[in-house]
Amino acid sequence: MSLPGAKASSIVGETARVRASGAFGRFTRQLGRLGLAGASAVLVCVAVLLAEATHVLFVAMRGQAHELYFVGDVAVVTVVVATPIIVYAQLIIRQLGDSRRALRQMTERLAIAVDGAEQANQAKSLFLANMSHELRTPLNAIIGFSDMMQSEQFGPVGNARYVDYLKDINRSGHHLLGIINDILDLSKIEAGRAGVQDEEEFNVGAVIEATIRMMRPLAERQNVVIDVPANGNGYKLVAAERMVCQILLNLLSNAVKFTPAGGRVGVSAVRTAEGGLIVAVADTGVGMAPHEIKVALTPFGQVSNALSRKHTGTGLGLPLAKAMMELHGGALRIASAPGQGTTVSLHFPPERVVVRAEPAPAARDESSPPAQAGNGGDYAQRVA
Repeated sequence: MSLPGAKASSIVGETARVRASGAFGRFTRQLGRLGLAGASAVLVCVAVLLAEATHVLFVAMRGQAHELYFVGDVAVVTVVVATPIIVYAQLIIRQLGDSRRALRQMTERLAIAVDGAEQANQAKSLFLANMSHELRTPLNAIIGFSDMMQSEQFGPVGNARYVDYLKDINRSGHHLLGIINDILDLSKIEAGRAGVQDEEEFNVGAVIEATIRMMRPLAERQNVVIDVPANGNGYKLVAAERMVCQILLNLLSNAVKFTPAGGRVGVSAVRTAEGGLIVAVADTGVGMAPHEIKVALTPFGQVSNALSRKHTGTGLGLPLAKAMMELHGGALRIASAPGQGTTVSLHFPPERVVVRAEPAPAARDESSPPAQAGNGGDYAQRVA
């Protein structure tokens, strides 16, 4: 079966180009072996031959007599003109070759370093996950037995001070278990073994109110007011309710801890023009500079200020909240300035938002949330 003419021509042309590139490549490699002076001399000779051939061709086309002295003139002019150009071009080509080799070596070293860093990070995450499991088992036993002893199920303890010690043991056990759970969740996410499980449809306002109830005792001890949102009850999400609750607890806990006495913390929720949902937690606290925000989003990162020294933590709250939002296909964003408070906004994508039955514009509660970071009023509504 014969090929069509156009296809056959293209194949012949491609074969010719491959042969030409192969011959040119061999010629280039030979020049490279000659060194700078030898390669320049060869190229100058080639230039002289081409100039002489072109001169002879032009003389023949004009029908003029060929004069031998013109041959010498053409050769001399070609050598004078072509030599510096060829030498300069050779120097540039060699420098480019050296740069390309150096770049290739740097790329290879960078690829090796990145691969090593990824393997080390994965090994660290796997180690933390395994160690967290090993620690949770005895901790659960400590918490369980201390609960049982506090309730005096098998008889009185016998000394009131022992009861106080048991409360301290139980409280410390719960605190350590919470830290280990955070480490375990973050290490699973970093190792790529976590996913959004147990997704269900739930009311955002109910989750916000539940987290506020849990945080209110801490806020009262800190003399911080938490404003109840007026615009979250109509929105519903399809997500892991436990994760969303944990995210909001982490954000509210940070907001209360880093807001001085007499300050305010507010929560707001609003639909975006694209159909997504923004849930914002705003406070009138100490705020953060841009470089401190980067530290706060780093696992185990600690922002140094007077309130952070008063309230020590693991530095896992914001990184874990950010990782959980990314698992849901969303994003966590921070707007803050020193002395002007902080707003952390959770951006849920449209596919996770359930359209409410009676859409209505969110009502503005004049008492909440607080103005912060130089922005007044409802931050979620302003962003949307």
